[in-house]
Amino acid sequence: MRSDLARLIAAQICLHACMTGFRMAAPLMALREGYSPAAVGMLLALFALAPVFMALPAGRYADRRGLKKPVAMAVGVASVGAAIAVAFPVFGVLCVTALTCGAASGLAMIALQRHVGRLANGPTELKQVFSWMAIGPSISNFLGPFAAGVMIDSFGFRAAFLLL
Repeated sequence: MRSDLARLIAAQICLHACMTGFRMAAPLMALREGYSPAAVGMLLALFALAPVFMALPAGRYADRRGLKKPVAMAVGVASVGAAIAVAFPVFGVLCVTALTCGAASGLAMIALQRHVGRLANGPTELKQVFSWMAIGPSISNFLGPFAAGVMIDSFGFRAAFLLL
């Protein structure tokens, strides 16, 4: 179970780091392009909008399909969102990317938490596995923005979007 949990946490970190990196890089690019603070605030809010409306349907989907299909879908949605930001780094596309990365991260988190909860045998192990799962977002909240910042400074926004 330990290796399964480690792989699930690694997947969670990768997907969440994509979202957190974009959540930092996209507003920086928008500000550099001269968009207003209100527009940038709306862009940031879009990262949370899709998960708000998707939480219940994503939970139902994960209940029906298990872990692999929702996580594969989340990876696909995040990849498409990142790819369009690389191809067309303009504000409107960054808004779409915010929605897709937020949706992908939310779907993956719901599916992963459902799966990890079912891996545990008993209340003590349940607390342990969720404690380990809680480390993933903490790590990705560091890695995503840090990697995006380094890439922006070194190679520009497109390279940062490509990395994420």
